Amino acid sequence: MQIVLVDDDPDVIDLMSLALEQAGHTVITSPAGAPIVSTLKADPPDVLITDLMMAELTGLELCELVNTTARLSKMKIIVISARTDDLWKDKAKDCGAAGFIEKPIDVMTFAATVEGIVSAST
Repeated sequence: MQIVLVDDDPDVIDLMSLALEQAGHTVITSPAGAPIVSTLKADPPDVLITDLMMAELTGLELCELVNTTARLSKMKIIVISARTDDLWKDKAKDCGAAGFIEKPIDVMTFAATVEGIVSAST
């Protein structure tokens, strides 16, 4: 799968990238939400994994942008966050996310979790 990761924490990006690349996926990363929108439109990936809380563009806002762009409508979105209350999980689901992964991520199971969310939502 081609996966785009958006998170403002470079350490988290590195961990997620490593786990996904070792599982055979192609990964593109971005440290913030707004600059990635043009990349998504130019070459839509299979999956977008976005942090919930980012300064420039939140994961929920990015989720809404993706879901209102016809060219990106088939892309699966997974939200990751340290905010684990049901309120945030519900908001992610309401904005069209296929799944929610809690931080800190488990590097050993992260790729399988992503793959499970994607296969369950197709």
